[in-house]
Amino acid sequence: MEKTSERYDINISLFFFLLGFLLFVSITLIFNGVNEMSSGNAINGVMSFLLGILGFALVAYNINKIRHRLSLPAVLSLGPRVVTVEICESCGYRTERLFKEGDFIFGRGDRCPKCNSEVPMLIEGIYLKREFLVKAQGQQPYRQ
Repeated sequence: MEKTSERYDINISLFFFLLGFLLFVSITLIFNGVNEMSSGNAINGVMSFLLGILGFALVAYNINKIRHRLSLPAVLSLGPRVVTVEICESCGYRTERLFKEGDFIFGRGDRCPKCNSEVPMLIEGIYLKREFLVKAQGQQPYRQ
């Protein structure tokens, strides 16, 4: 587990080093392009200037992308939970509730809240559910 975090840190460090190097090269190309244009070599000057602007835009895009990823994680895990599925044999009403110790499949659970029958609801299944919260605006939580 520790090796993966060290590897991740090395990759991030390498990525920022490469971004810094690209930023340095881009600024150098912009200054060389301006000097070439002022000395009369317009074609080389424009090409150097445009390559410098392109590199600078690439650095700005990647920094903005990293900043956005660090500030807004897309999905937060709420963790697993165990649920018990009950079904009423009288009216067919089906409900999910949190697992209680002593629940077992085809056992008897709580009374039906819909028809209030004397016979307790039948436990149909016990499942492990994983829930996730999506932080994007306007989206519902994703449940698996």
